[in-house]
Amino acid sequence: MAGAGDSQGGFFRRTQDAVAAVRPDWEFINQGVGGDTTCAMLARVGDAVGEDAHDLIVMLGCNDLPRANDSRPQIRTTPGEYEQNLRKLLPQIKGGFSLFITSFPVCADRTGVADDLLASSMSAARTIASESGYEIWDLFGELQGTDLTPYWAADGLHFNDAGHAMITARLTHYLTTRYRPASLSESAPK
Repeated sequence: MAGAGDSQGGFFRRTQDAVAAVRPDWEFINQGVGGDTTCAMLARVGDAVGEDAHDLIVMLGCNDLPRANDSRPQIRTTPGEYEQNLRKLLPQIKGGFSLFITSFPVCADRTGVADDLLASSMSAARTIASESGYEIWDLFGELQGTDLTPYWAADGLHFNDAGHAMITARLTHYLTTRYRPASLSESAPK
């Protein structure tokens, strides 16, 4: 997650800072690139995954999804291509512990991404991630039907500062109460 829409670098950076107060021995590396699609991620997967043991958090946005009045239709994928890309990508990057977070809902009116297309894509992504051995946090399902207007940036695609703070609080809680690092299981929070 590149952190677009946030004055403090995004929820990944915020979460890293918050968790460091409790777990200074945990190292966070953000491999997110703004605007990346699953095709672009597959093209750079070798750069993103090193030889060292790692745990992983994956959250994909909706860059693959076609939208109304699209200024970049050439980068979008069909639902079938999206699923095929995830089936290739997720097993390649999987770590000792891997958490897949579904995307948050976006504003259909501002983004042109149809609600039903995003919902079906997140459903497919959830299934593929689960089949690939990931733990699932269904953020999309939790937030669907919630008024996210106070949390969206002007583009309706990214979160603003309040949205990044909300995700940070939830992810920090998850990491400090439920996460068990594969490489540090004996020192993980209880």
